[in-house]
Amino acid sequence: MKRRIRHVLSQVRLSLKFSVMIFIILCLAGFISALIMHVVVKLGILPNDMIADSRVVPIILLVTCIIIGTILSIVASRSAIKAAEQFIEASSRLANGDFTARIEGKGLSEFRRMAENFNHMAKELGSIEVLRSDFINNFSHEFRTPIVSIKGFAEILKYDDLTVEEREEYLNIVIEESSRLASLANNVLEASKLDQQSILTNKQIFNLGEQIRQCVLLLDAKISEKDINLDLNIHDYKVEGNKDMMSQVWINLLDNAIKFTPQKGSIHLYMKREDDKIKIEIQDTGCGIKQEAVAKIFDKFYQADMSHATKGNGLGLSIVKKIVELHGGSIACESEWLKGTTFMLLLPAVKE
Repeated sequence: MKRRIRHVLSQVRLSLKFSVMIFIILCLAGFISALIMHVVVKLGILPNDMIADSRVVPIILLVTCIIIGTILSIVASRSAIKAAEQFIEASSRLANGDFTARIEGKGLSEFRRMAENFNHMAKELGSIEVLRSDFINNFSHEFRTPIVSIKGFAEILKYDDLTVEEREEYLNIVIEESSRLASLANNVLEASKLDQQSILTNKQIFNLGEQIRQCVLLLDAKISEKDINLDLNIHDYKVEGNKDMMSQVWINLLDNAIKFTPQKGSIHLYMKREDDKIKIEIQDTGCGIKQEAVAKIFDKFYQADMSHATKGNGLGLSIVKKIVELHGGSIACESEWLKGTTFMLLLPAVKE
């Protein structure tokens, strides 16, 4: 409703500006015509019999007004015509895939706002194009790698001269890569489903602290394997939401923290209530993320480790972000290269 009111007010302001402009042009045309006619009469350029004719003077004034008004209109509309030409040219470039097209906004505030909106749109489309290209490249890599691996080891398994140990090793690799491919397919389906979801279903009130404790227990074997020091400061706060979806958030974030934390490193998890929000921080002492990568980590298939040396498909954090937003919360990341990463979440708390 407010947007519609602003749109109507903008139209009214633009109409008034053009009306005032036309009024000024008419007044100037009339004044200049009258001044020219006065000078012509004073100088005696027109014969007296023509001046005495009541039809001649009005006709001369009308023609003079039309000529002068046309000239003034052309001069006054130059900026509008130039802005329209710029917009047409930039739109044509944008339609042909040139996302560097920009408009220089001058003149009326409406033209400046149009230029700002167009430039913002072109910039966003350029970003989307880069993201699309990265998405395709990463998606292709993530699917191709396990398929090529499975194919290669399946061909080796056809040889009869393999030892039992070698055959067992290669079969385990095939199973592991198949699991990785199945996990990737599930994550793609999950991400696609979440993209289409705007309403949270199967909501219930549950103990968030207890859920996080259960997720920590599920990952206890991985934590023990790396001898990680786990510092927990968890409280029994309650939230309303989809319990299974929120469980994915904690498992994903904790699993990432474990994955990137070195042997005998530390993971700190803090919870506290701030008014009607619950703040959760998950901090690790891992390798961290470079600053230029922090802004992209929630993008689909983006991996800060471009070498793909670590296991993962770059979908986990995008799923986490979507789930948190569906619950009316927010998630942010802070990281320092070689010093560690912190994920900060805010979730609506249930009033007690």
